[in-house]
Amino acid sequence: MHTTSLFRHFMITVGISVAVYLFMTFLLPYLFPFLIAYILMRMLWPVMEYLHNVCKFPRFFSHYGTLILFFGGISAFFGAVIYKLYTQIRLLLTNVPAYQQTAVSFFERRCASFCRCIDHHFNLHFGTAKTFLYEQMALIGKNTTKFMNNNIWKYLYYMLSQSFHIFAFLIIVCVSMIILVREMKPLHDIFRKSRYFTPVHFVLTNVKESGLTYLKTEGIILLLNGIVCSLAFFLIHNPYFLLLGVAIAVLDAFPVLGSGMFLLPWGFFLFLSKEYLNASILFTAYIITLLIREILEARLLGDGMHLNAFVMLAAIFIGIELFGIGGILLGPLSLVLIRSLLQLASP
Repeated sequence: MHTTSLFRHFMITVGISVAVYLFMTFLLPYLFPFLIAYILMRMLWPVMEYLHNVCKFPRFFSHYGTLILFFGGISAFFGAVIYKLYTQIRLLLTNVPAYQQTAVSFFERRCASFCRCIDHHFNLHFGTAKTFLYEQMALIGKNTTKFMNNNIWKYLYYMLSQSFHIFAFLIIVCVSMIILVREMKPLHDIFRKSRYFTPVHFVLTNVKESGLTYLKTEGIILLLNGIVCSLAFFLIHNPYFLLLGVAIAVLDAFPVLGSGMFLLPWGFFLFLSKEYLNASILFTAYIITLLIREILEARLLGDGMHLNAFVMLAAIFIGIELFGIGGILLGPLSLVLIRSLLQLASP
């Protein structure tokens, strides 16, 4: 009897896991813009109701006015960030030939003595190792150029396609939020009268308490670490401070990599170059980013998700294997959803 019950529970777990995987893979991409619109409206709704009920603003101004201010503020912020990133990327691409020449000169100086040692050790003619190395580098450069020429239109089409998808996503979110200003209360009334209200409300409550806690924590950590890294590179007068800060903050979200993958080698290089102040700034930035992640993850994730670090790491790794880069978020969310559905299915 115990074996039958255990097998039944195992099959339920497998079925729920498969259903969650199919939902995350095939259905969530289509529902995602509407979920984002609903979550944003739930965040703005108390402000709208306060302006209407307490401040006695007309409903049009309290609700649509709040929405216009929100759209304007978000557009201005991200517009400024994107423009700054664009200028820094353009500057980087402009300086690529100079950086390439510097790298080649550095490589030639460091490899000259190494190639002479190879020639001497293997009794080769002087310059044989250097000639072979240069031939291989030229071959790599030729193959890279050929690959880029053959695939440039494919990458261009991909970039245009992704830009269109992002634009369509933003339009759907904005239109959905405008519609929800009028339809929020009727939707809530219909949902509460539905016979699925109790189980769906139970699952959504668990996802909100656990899954959204994870998203909020990772978002806060990403923002704070991005600010810290950007400020550090700004203080050492790096012209790409915002680009590097954002890139390192995103890299820090990966479980194994972290911000130290860039900040520590860069700091040691500056230290060996006798730029002690700049090196100390990068070392300090690394320590701050490490403390931010350790403190916030321990306080927010541990209390909100009720999962230990090992299970979280496993969920992130499996999520990356199943969903790609998005698995960093979808992995833990899927785990929370599976756990909630199992609790609902338990007698």
